[in-house]
Amino acid sequence: MSSDVSEYTIGGVKIMFPCKAYPSQLAMMNAIIKGLNNRQHCLLESPTGSGKSLALLCSALSWQQSQYGKKPETSPLCRCMCHSHCQSNEVATSVNHGAFSITNCETGSSENETLASKLSAKKRLSLRDNENDDFQVDRKRIRPLETEQQTFLHYQICFGTLVWISEKLYLQLLEISCSESSGPCTECSCSSAKETDKDASNRKKKENGDQPFIPKIFFGTRTHKQISQITRELKRTAYSSVPMTILSSRDYTCIHPVVSNSGGNRNEMCVELLEGKHGKSCPYYHGVHKLSEHHALQSAHNVYQAWDIEDLVSLGKKLRACAYFAARELMVDADIVFCPYNYLLDPQIRESMDINLKGQVVILDEAHNIEDCARESTSYGVTESQLKAAQEELDFMVNNNIRQKDHEPLQAVCCSLTNWLKESSSQLVERGYETAFKVWSGKEMLSILHKMGITDTTFPILQKHLAAVLEKEEKVSMFGKEELIEIPVVSPATQMVLKGLFMVLLYLFKDKSRFADDYRVALQQMYTWMNEKQLDASDTSAFFTRPRRKKNSRQKTVVHMLNFWCLNPAVAFSDLNDVRTIVLTSGTLSPMDSFSSELGVKFSIQLEANHVIRNAQVWIGTIGVGPNGRKLCATFQHTETFEFQDEVGALLLSVCQTVAQGILCFLPSYKLLDKLKDRWMHTGLWNNLELVKTVIAEPQGGAKSDFDELLKIYYEAIKCKGERDGALLIAVCRGKVSEGLDFCDENARAVITIGIPFPNVKDLQVELKRKYNDQHKNTRGLLAGSQWYEIQAYRALNQALGRCIRHRNDWGALILVDDRFRNNPNKYITGLSKWIRQQIQHHENFSSALESLRAFAVRNQKSTDGSPECSGESLCVPSNSKDLSQSSQQEVTIHLSPGDPAKSEEQNLVSAINLTTTISSLSPTALDQPSNIMATLKQSMFISCGKDLVNNLKCEVASF
Repeated sequence: MSSDVSEYTIGGVKIMFPCKAYPSQLAMMNAIIKGLNNRQHCLLESPTGSGKSLALLCSALSWQQSQYGKKPETSPLCRCMCHSHCQSNEVATSVNHGAFSITNCETGSSENETLASKLSAKKRLSLRDNENDDFQVDRKRIRPLETEQQTFLHYQICFGTLVWISEKLYLQLLEISCSESSGPCTECSCSSAKETDKDASNRKKKENGDQPFIPKIFFGTRTHKQISQITRELKRTAYSSVPMTILSSRDYTCIHPVVSNSGGNRNEMCVELLEGKHGKSCPYYHGVHKLSEHHALQSAHNVYQAWDIEDLVSLGKKLRACAYFAARELMVDADIVFCPYNYLLDPQIRESMDINLKGQVVILDEAHNIEDCARESTSYGVTESQLKAAQEELDFMVNNNIRQKDHEPLQAVCCSLTNWLKESSSQLVERGYETAFKVWSGKEMLSILHKMGITDTTFPILQKHLAAVLEKEEKVSMFGKEELIEIPVVSPATQMVLKGLFMVLLYLFKDKSRFADDYRVALQQMYTWMNEKQLDASDTSAFFTRPRRKKNSRQKTVVHMLNFWCLNPAVAFSDLNDVRTIVLTSGTLSPMDSFSSELGVKFSIQLEANHVIRNAQVWIGTIGVGPNGRKLCATFQHTETFEFQDEVGALLLSVCQTVAQGILCFLPSYKLLDKLKDRWMHTGLWNNLELVKTVIAEPQGGAKSDFDELLKIYYEAIKCKGERDGALLIAVCRGKVSEGLDFCDENARAVITIGIPFPNVKDLQVELKRKYNDQHKNTRGLLAGSQWYEIQAYRALNQALGRCIRHRNDWGALILVDDRFRNNPNKYITGLSKWIRQQIQHHENFSSALESLRAFAVRNQKSTDGSPECSGESLCVPSNSKDLSQSSQQEVTIHLSPGDPAKSEEQNLVSAINLTTTISSLSPTALDQPSNIMATLKQSMFISCGKDLVNNLKCEVASF
C-alpha cells in the first residue's frame, strides 16, 4: 500500500483512499455511505476503469470500521511485561481470531452447531504434539473403513470428558483462563485505553443483546477470476489487514492429488474420502487448523494481508491442509467475505455454506446478470431417469429396513411424480424439430401436488423426513449409555434430486402459496444421442453400490425433462428482506429501469457515472452501410443472405487494415458465427483476414483449458509483432469473451458489434417470461414483455462494448454495425450506457466512418508510442453541489461528467461532503489515479473543504 493516502470524510465516516479519488469514485462512496447509514439499497453504474472496486471496498470497510469505533490500522501490540507473555499464549491457542472456546459435554453447549463450530471442535481435538496426526482418522466425521465392523461406536469427545491435548497446550489454556479471570492490567498505560484491538475483536464476535452487532460485508461477484481482481485492489488499501475469507468450490480449492486431478464429480469424491469409504480418508482435511492458525498468527502480529484463492491453495499445499474447509472456517470471524454471488442468492448453497445474511451488508458487483441468476437460483430441473434412479434407491432403503419410516414418504413422492410424468407425456404439443412440451402454471401444479397428497400441511412433515434421512449418525442406547452409530444414507445424486425438488416445493407453499403464480412447470421432450460407454450417473455413488448399466452404442434416446421455472427474480430476493443494505453495481447496468420492479427491491439511491477518460480517447460510431454500399441490418431475414454476410466480411477486413493490434468482433449468436465462418472460408475472405491478423473464433462450450489456450494465442499474436499486425477475435454476446475478461490497451483497440443481441424469441423460457410480464405489468409494476425483451439485448450489448477502455489512459474504438441505430435512435440508442450515448456519432456512409476511424487510430497510436502516461488530471469539486441528505425519502439519481468540470452535471454529486485530503508525495501507485499538478511542484498540500458545500463550496488551498 502506498504511503500517499488521501482521507475523505463522507457522512461522518472517515475514508482512507490509496490515492486521489475520481469524482465518480467520490459520488459512489457518498452513495454507499448514505445507503449504509440509512439502511437503504443502492443501484450504482460506473464504467470499467473508473475505479469502481476501490470505491466499493474503501467506503464499505471504512463504514464497518467506524462501527467498531477504531481506525483501520491495527494499533501496535502492548509490549509491557505483564502482557507480552499472555499475548504469546493467545497467539498459540487463539484460533481464527479468538474463536477458541472450551465446551463441556456434561453441561451442554450454548453455541449453535454450525459447520464452522464443528470444524473448530474437530481442529481442537487434532491439536497434538505428534506430527503424524495428518493420518489419523477423525472418529466422528470419518466413516470407519469397510474392512472394520459395520457397526462402529462413535464417541462424542470434547473438553470435560476426554482430553486429547498436549501438556503444553493445557498449560497455555490454563494461563489464559487465569489472566481472563484476574481482571484488566493496572501496571501500564494500556489499562486506561478505551478498548484494545483484542477487546474490539472479542466484542464484535459477541452478537448477543448486550453487545452491538457489527454487520459482515458479503462481497459477491460473477466469477472466481473477478474475485482475484477485487482482492488485488484490497491489497492496495488501508483495509488490507481486515479479517477476510473467500468462499469457493472444490474445483478451485481442493488440493488432494487424486480428487483435484480427477475429471469426475469432486464434491462426491470429497464426501467419500471424508466418510472413509473404500478404506481411504483425506489427510488434508485433518490439517484445516494449520491454515486457520496461520492466519490467526498473522493477525496477532499485525502482518495480516489480503490474500487470494491461489495464495490459500499454495499455503494449503505447503502445510498439507485443506483450503476448502479452512476458508469456510475463516468465515466465522471474517469482516468481509468474498464469493460468487450465486452463493448468496441460491438457497441450497447458502444452507450448505452456513451463510446467514440477516442484518448483513450485501454487495453484488458485476450485477448486470443478477436477474437471470436470481431466477435460476430458485428454479430446478430433473429428468425422468433421475427421478427413477432416486425412486429405486429409496426403494432399496425401504426394503432393507433402513430408516423405513423416513424413506417411505420420500419414495412415495418420487413414485407419484414419476407416474404423473408418464401420464403427461402423452399430452405434449410439438414445438420445433423433435421437441414437444406442455406447461402448467404454479397454481395448476399445486392442484396436481394436492392429488398426490403433497399439501401445505403435509410438506413440513416431508421436510422433517428428508432432514432425518440425511443424518449420517444416530443416537442409540447401548449398555445404559447413549452412543452414536453410523447409518447409511442415499447417494449424493439422489440427495441433489430430493433437495432440488424440496427447494421449489418450499417456494410454491411459502407464505400461503404467495409465489405459486411466479412459477411455470414445463415438461419437455427432446432427443439425445447416448454414447456407447455412457453409464447411469446414479449407479456410481450410492451407499450400496449397484451394478452399472451400459447404454447401447450411439442410440437415439428420448429424454423427458421436468422444469420448475421461476419467472420472478424477486422470489430469490425475498430471502434478502432482512439484509441491512444491498448494493448492486456494474459497469453496464443500463438500462436501469427494470431492476427495482424485477427484483422487488426499492433502490432509493441510484447513480449513473460517466467515464473518467477524455473524449479524444474513444471513438464511438454507428455504421449502417458496408464498403460496397449495401445496407446492414442484422435481423434474422437479412443475416441469412450472402449479400449481408459478404458485406460484413468486407467491413471487418477494412477495419482490420485500419486499426492495429487487437480487435474484438461480437455477433448475436453462435449460429451466425458459424454461418459467417463457413461463407468466408468459401469465398476466401477468411484467408484475406488471416493475411492481416491472426483470426480466432470463440468456441461454443468446450473445456476451460481449451478456451484459455485460445486466449493465450490471441494475446501472444498481439505481443509478438511479425508479418501480421495483431489479432482478431470473433466472439458472441453473452459468451465467455464478453463476460468479465480484461482486454486492456493493445488487446482491444477496437470493439465491433454486429446487430443487436436479442434473446432467442423461440426459446420457451423467454416466451413464458414475456407473457408473465405482460400479465403482471399493471398489478406489479413490471415492464411489458417487449420492453423486458429489449432490455436483455442492450444489457448484453453494453457488456460487449465494455471490453474496450479498461483504465484511465486506455483508448479504443466502439463500432456499432446496424442501420437501426441511425434510423431510429430514440428507440435503439437509449438502451446504451450513458457514457456511450453522450459521444455516439452516426455515419451516413462507410468511407467517412473509415476515414474518421483512421485519423483517430493514428493520433492515439502516436500519443501512445511517443508520450509517457500522463496522470495530471486534477480533482475538481463543483461549487453548486446539491444536498442529497434532505432527499433520503425519495429516489436519488446522481449524474457525473468528470471530463469537463465546467460543464459538468456534478451539481448532484455529494451531500455535504467534509473533504480532507492529505497528500505527502506522489509515488507510482498514486499516479494510477488523477492527481493535482500542484502536487508535483509542492512537497505537500492541504485542501480543506467546509460544510458550505451545500450552497457554495469554497476550497482554500494553503501550501506548506
